[in-house]
Amino acid sequence: MKKVFLDALGCPKALVDAERMAYFLVSHEYTFVSNPEEADIIIVNTCGFIDKAKEESIETILSYAHLKKHHPSLKIVATGCLTERYKEQLLSLLPEIDHATGVKDPFLVLKAIESAGYVDSPTYTDTRWKKERSLLFSGLAYAYLKISEGCNRRCGFCVIPSIRGPQRSRPLEDIVEEARFLREQGIEELILIAEDSTSYGVDLYGKPSLTLLLPQLANIGFSWIRLMYLYPEPEVLSIVKTMKEYPSLVPYIDIPLQHASSRILTSMRRGGNPQKLLSYIEKIRNIYPEIALRSAFIVGYPGETDEDIEILARFLQDAQMERVGFFAYSDEEGSFSSTLPSKVSKKTIKERISYLATLQKSISEKRLSRLVGRTITCIDDGQEKLLRGKPYRLLRTPYDAPEIDGVVYVPWKDSFEGKIFHQVRIEAVHKSYDLKGVMV
Repeated sequence: MKKVFLDALGCPKALVDAERMAYFLVSHEYTFVSNPEEADIIIVNTCGFIDKAKEESIETILSYAHLKKHHPSLKIVATGCLTERYKEQLLSLLPEIDHATGVKDPFLVLKAIESAGYVDSPTYTDTRWKKERSLLFSGLAYAYLKISEGCNRRCGFCVIPSIRGPQRSRPLEDIVEEARFLREQGIEELILIAEDSTSYGVDLYGKPSLTLLLPQLANIGFSWIRLMYLYPEPEVLSIVKTMKEYPSLVPYIDIPLQHASSRILTSMRRGGNPQKLLSYIEKIRNIYPEIALRSAFIVGYPGETDEDIEILARFLQDAQMERVGFFAYSDEEGSFSSTLPSKVSKKTIKERISYLATLQKSISEKRLSRLVGRTITCIDDGQEKLLRGKPYRLLRTPYDAPEIDGVVYVPWKDSFEGKIFHQVRIEAVHKSYDLKGVMV
């Protein structure tokens, strides 16, 4: 049996792609190892969304190239978004890569390894899979489930549609079948992902259909179901109403707003203004007062001024969202925004992010302080950390998504073993974004 080491970079959607690749390899008698030095084949699932991700992908590939000196027969395979965009360039510039495949078909990695004359899939075949996932690379008790692939939006800064193609929603029954499979594997928290979750089903059923899917998933038996990547449309209000009806749908949504300045939002081809966005958030909270909101904003979009940043700063103060991420704008080849003048310097972008992050830090801390004194059901992702020399278990509240949001520091006890959920009394906010608590 050939040994495979897989390094999955990028977003949760890419992680699901990697899990599907693993299925096809394991089903053909390949085995996975946790040490690259033991591998016969190293697969790097790349990300090509922004410059920083591209650099990380290339550096990761090169970091494994030196192993060929001691293992001449070692094969390095690059796959994912970066190779979908720049396959020929990568093969030319990085002779260390033996094979490269894109994102159209997870089965292609196996074909590339076993057949020198394989041909890339000309069409996207990724949504036909149901439960082809033998290895789960996520947490102790959570897993991601991709409900659709691709995107029909044409945001000015984004090239995802050119990489992953148009929106292709998976049939309801396929999603439910995979969800049942994941539940049978012991998964307690199901995290729904897509490029645009709000539009799920439009291409298949002629209308947004997440409100049809959620009740079916809620009846499978997951303790928690979490929604990510919701585009800010009126349909989200109906989704939030559905969430409130089912206890397993955690009070948390991720809605990347990208900016608050109407001038910048118009250039981004998204539209909106601070007043409309604030009204939108108010409607969500009126429906479900306990809900936690996460959003993301791009800083440094071409033409962005200090005035635009102040508009965004005032919006953050008024919106009082629990979790916010800030991302430095980068020109992406093929995007509308890459053709725009008035680029913002990296130095200015860094300063603006620092200013906004400092502002949001106090907001997040204030929002988290409302949890102090409450007893909350928390999930155990199996992570531990020393804090001032003492061991702590890192748990998560329903208001926090794994890897991107905060954690709850709980003193380590033997009683953690064998349990996924724990009742925790929150005692304090820790470093603005995390919490401290004790088991009860």
